[in-house]
Amino acid sequence: MSLIAELRLADAWLVLRPSLEAAPEMTLKREWATAADRTSDPMLFVWASGGDFEAFEAALPDDPTIGEHECIDDRGDRRLYQVTVNREITTNPAPIERETGASRLSIETTVDGAVLELRLPNREALTEYISRLRENGFTVDLLRAHDADDAGGSEYGLSEKQAAAVREALRAGYFEVPRETDLGTLSEEFDISEQALSERLRRGVSSVLASTVGEPTEPQVGPVGEPVPGTGGAADDE
Repeated sequence: MSLIAELRLADAWLVLRPSLEAAPEMTLKREWATAADRTSDPMLFVWASGGDFEAFEAALPDDPTIGEHECIDDRGDRRLYQVTVNREITTNPAPIERETGASRLSIETTVDGAVLELRLPNREALTEYISRLRENGFTVDLLRAHDADDAGGSEYGLSEKQAAAVREALRAGYFEVPRETDLGTLSEEFDISEQALSERLRRGVSSVLASTVGEPTEPQVGPVGEPVPGTGGAADDE
């Protein structure tokens, strides 16, 4: 059975990272076009959003990871760029993907690195893929991995919305020390209140912990009726 994995990559010449340093709030969501052959520099289409477009574009001509570049679509809050990747400078995971049977599903890059989602044949292939990335200069963190036919949370008793909330909180660094995002920012992503998201996250994390390291506990109620963190709480009917 195939496997879906999400990894965070850093500490290597990621495409467009030098330009991101000029616009550190920017996020890039990328799609790769097929090169004429494996020796040709690939053409990359990149959606950019959330940062200073003028600073980002000013840095593009001096970015050693790319060659030709052009903004081909402007939607106001996001822009689509077409760039040619410089293979001589960048660390390209594509050969590793071919050798391990991995299929890239998505990749999102910020100034802190790239979050990569891919499909692999099995866990042995995932282990080999991570090992090869590290050999090629990447720092790699495994964020999650699950069987391809699993929604990413059902095996732990999570609802789809709980699984989505926990996954996004993990991706955005909510569980890092110190935290890299907050409930206010995350709640805007899901268009719900901070309290509703907090309860959804607590119940989701509680379900995962109960399924992996212990038994579920009865919810405890703190001041003004708010559930005590990490102990469940009011039922999340979503």
